[in-house]
Amino acid sequence: MTSPPPYAAWFQTVAGFWPHGWQRALGEATHCGHRLLRIPTGFGKTAGVVLPWLYHRVLRRDLGWPTRLVFCFPMRTLVEQTEAAIAAWLERSGLPVSVHVLMGGVESQRWELSPEQPAILLGTQDMLLSRAMNRGYGTGRARWPMTFGLVSQDALWVLDEIQLMDVGLATSAQLAAFRDHDATARRRLRPAVAWWMSATLQPAWLRTIDFSAQVAALHEQAVRIPETERQGGLWDVRKSIDLRDAATAEADVAKLALDLHQPGTLSLVIVNQVQRAVDLFQALDERCHERKGKTRVRRPGAPELKLVHSRFRGTERAQWSRDFLSRAASRPEALPGEGRIVVATQVVEAGVDISARLLITDLAPWSSLVQRFGRCARYEGESGAIIVLGKTKTTAPYAEAELDAAAEAVAAFARSAGDASPRAVDAFEQTCAPDLLGRLYRYAPAHVLRRRDIDELFDTTPDLTGSDLDVGRYIRSGDDRDVRVFWRHVEPHSKSVSREQIGRVHRAELCPVPVRDLRDFARADRGGRPVFALDYVLGAYRKVEDVDRIPPGSTLLLPSSAGGYSAALGWNPKANAEVAPFPPPPEPADGAALRLDRSAEAAEDDSLSRAAWKSIATHGRETAQALRDIADALELPTRTATLLDLAARWHDAGKAHAVFQEAIAQDARAKVGEIGQRRDLAKAPGEAWTGKGYPARPGFRHELASALALLALLRRAAPLHAALLGGSAELLAALGEPPPAALPEDSIDGSHPLARELAALSGEELNIVAFLVCAHHGKVRTAWTSTPLDQAAGHGGIHGVCEDDALGPFELAAAEGDAPVPSLTLCLEPAALGVGARFGASWGERVAALLEAWGPFTLAYLEALLRAADVRASMDATS
Repeated sequence: MTSPPPYAAWFQTVAGFWPHGWQRALGEATHCGHRLLRIPTGFGKTAGVVLPWLYHRVLRRDLGWPTRLVFCFPMRTLVEQTEAAIAAWLERSGLPVSVHVLMGGVESQRWELSPEQPAILLGTQDMLLSRAMNRGYGTGRARWPMTFGLVSQDALWVLDEIQLMDVGLATSAQLAAFRDHDATARRRLRPAVAWWMSATLQPAWLRTIDFSAQVAALHEQAVRIPETERQGGLWDVRKSIDLRDAATAEADVAKLALDLHQPGTLSLVIVNQVQRAVDLFQALDERCHERKGKTRVRRPGAPELKLVHSRFRGTERAQWSRDFLSRAASRPEALPGEGRIVVATQVVEAGVDISARLLITDLAPWSSLVQRFGRCARYEGESGAIIVLGKTKTTAPYAEAELDAAAEAVAAFARSAGDASPRAVDAFEQTCAPDLLGRLYRYAPAHVLRRRDIDELFDTTPDLTGSDLDVGRYIRSGDDRDVRVFWRHVEPHSKSVSREQIGRVHRAELCPVPVRDLRDFARADRGGRPVFALDYVLGAYRKVEDVDRIPPGSTLLLPSSAGGYSAALGWNPKANAEVAPFPPPPEPADGAALRLDRSAEAAEDDSLSRAAWKSIATHGRETAQALRDIADALELPTRTATLLDLAARWHDAGKAHAVFQEAIAQDARAKVGEIGQRRDLAKAPGEAWTGKGYPARPGFRHELASALALLALLRRAAPLHAALLGGSAELLAALGEPPPAALPEDSIDGSHPLARELAALSGEELNIVAFLVCAHHGKVRTAWTSTPLDQAAGHGGIHGVCEDDALGPFELAAAEGDAPVPSLTLCLEPAALGVGARFGASWGERVAALLEAWGPFTLAYLEALLRAADVRASMDATS
C-alpha cells in the first residue's frame, strides 16, 4: 500500500478548499482521544471533524481510531444536509464508507451487519442516546442490545451544537465516563471516544459527577481558533443588532417582517414555539393575500413564504433543503424576485446552511441567540440586520432567568458593539462580567445518568405490565420528549392490526409529536382518536387503552381518518381531514437487514430461519467463519476470537428441538431429498414452513434450548467443572444438599471433541459462551422467566422450553469437522434463584458475574458481533 498524501493536501482534494489552521492541526494529530472544540458557526466544523476520521481510520487504516463515526445532532435539523456534504466528500475521496441516517422507521441497517466496515451514523440525540442506553428509539426491542454494543465500542461520537442538548449533554458525558472506566478496569476490545463541539462551548457544562476529573485537561487542549487568526473574512461580516421591547404578538411580528423585508433577499424569522410559528406563518400568509375564499389571490410583490418546524413528517422535511433551506437555495440568484420569508423554530439553529439578509428572532438563551446570529450574513462579503424581540407572554421552552440574562446581554452588546459579527461576539464574551457570563451559560441538568442506571438498562426483558423504564428523562427535559406517529388506512375500531397489513414503516412517514400532545389527542374523555402500538409479545399493532402509559420514543400508528396532520402546517391536533399515508417505498435490496428488522419486532418471529436449506452444523460452521473474518479485520485478541468461534458453532443447537423441526412442512422436506429428511435443520426456505409458528409451544425460542444443551453436555462430561458444581459442591454439601451422583450411562467421554472444548474453558469463559449463545437474537438474555404465552399454554416452561425436553441427537461443528451430539435432556434448574444441585449458579448469577467482570458495553459488543455473523451466514448460499 502506498503512503497516503499529507493531510492538508488530501483535505483540499476532498473538501475543495485548503484547511483552516485548526482543521489541519486536528487532522494531523494521530491520536484519537476525547476532545472539546469551540469553533464559531460557519467555520467548517463538520468537515473539520469528519475528514480526520476518514483520513486516519479509512485511508490510513489506523485501528487506533474507531470504526464508526457517530454524528449526533441536538434536534431534527435536516441532517440530510450533513448527509449530502459527507456524500460529496466520500465521492471525491473514493473511500468505501457507508452513511446511515437514523431517524426511526424500519430501514435497511447494513452497518449493523458489517461491524468491521467503516460507517458514518447521523441522527438526533433522541435516536443515538437512546441506543447508547440500550433502549433504541424506533427499533425493535430485540435490536436494542445490538445497536447498544456497536455505538458503545469502536465508535467516535461527535456531538454537535451541544449548547442545545439540554440534559442529553450530561448524559453524553456520563456515558463517556462509564466507557472510560470499563476501558481501564475491565476488558474493552475497541476504542470509544467523544468529541463535543459548539461555538459557545463552556467546559463547565461537562463537569458531571463521573466525568469532571477529565474536563480540566480537555479544556487545556481544546481546539480553538487562535486569536491571531480571528480577523478578516467571516470574522468581519457586518450584522447590525437591535433589541426591541415592542409588542411581540404574531400579527405585529408579521407586519414588522413585511415592512423590513427587501425584495430579492431572504428574511428569516425564528420563534420559540411551534404553535407560535404556525400562527405567525398564517398571519403572514393572510397579509400576503387579498380577498377571501375562491377569489383569494396573492398580493402583487408579496414574498414567498415557508414554514419550518420539528413537527413535520420526513417526506415534507426532505424537500426543504432542496427547495429553500440550503446554501444554494438562499443565494440571491436562486431567490424569487419578491424574495422569501422563512418562519422557523429552533430547528434552524444547527446544521442548516442558509444566509439571511434580515433576521428577526424571539428572545432566547444567549447560546441559542449566538447560533441564530450565525444564520444571518453567514458568508464572507455579506452584511445583514438582526432584530431581537422582547419577551413573549410565555417563556417556554426556556426558563425565565435564561431569557432575562440574555436580554441584559443583548442590550449591553448592542450598546457596546452595535454589531453581531463573530469577532464582536467573541470580544463581548471575553470582556463580559463573570457574573453575567455565568448566568448566560448556566447549566443544571434535571437528571444525571448514574452507573447503576446503565447497568440496570442492560436487561431488556419486556415488562409484562407495559411499564418499561423510560430513558427519556436522560435525553430531553419536560415536554420536549417525543413519540413518532404515522398514518395508515386501518379500521379505527379495530382492537389490533397485523404487522403484515401495515408492512414496512419508513422514516419519511414518521412525524415527531410531543408525548403530551399525543396523549391529549388520544384521550377518550376528550373525544380522542384511536392509537395503536406494536406489541412485542403478540407481534401485532394493538390499540392503546391507557394513553398515559405511552412512553417517549414510541412509534405509533394512527388511522388516516383520525386526522391530526396537514402537509402545509405539520402536526395539528385540530385538523380533522383524512391524512394521506406516505406511499410505501420499494423493498430494500438488502434482504438480510430487512429480516433483522422484522425479526426484532416480535418475540416469536423467526424469519431469520427462512433461508437456503442448511443443517445446524453447516450454519454454525459458516457463522464461525464469518465471525473469524470480523475478528481478524478488527484484530481482536486471540482468546476472545476463540470464544466467539465456539459460541458461533453452538448458537443454533436448540433448533434440534422437535418443536422447531416440526415447523418445517413434511411435504417440503420430501421434495429436496436427503437434506430435507434431517432432523437437525437450522434453515429452510420461506415456502417450506408451515406458516403456523409454533402452535405446540407458542413463543418457543430455540436459543434458550441451545444454552441449556451446552450446559447439559458439559454436565455429562465434567459435572465438577468450575462453571457447574466446581465452585458450589462444598456449599451444597454444607447445606445438606450434595449433588446427585451421575448415572454411568449419562456420562460422556472427555475425549468427545465438543465436550473437550467446553471442559477446557474457565468458568467465566464458559459463561461468556453460554450467554452469547442464549442472547444471539436479543430475545432471551439476562432473565429466564415464563412469558404470557407460556402461562396461557399452561406447560410450566420458559419461552416454550419445558423441563426434561429432549434435544437431538444431532451434529454440531467442532474445531475440526462435525461431531455427533447424543440426545440431551434439558433442565430448567438454572432459571431458579440460588445454587442448583446439578448446574450450580443460577442464570441470573452468571450474567451478574459477567457484567461485573466484562461490563455491559463489551458484553453487548460481543453480542453484536455474533449476531452480525449469524445474519450474514444465514443469507449466504452454502458453497
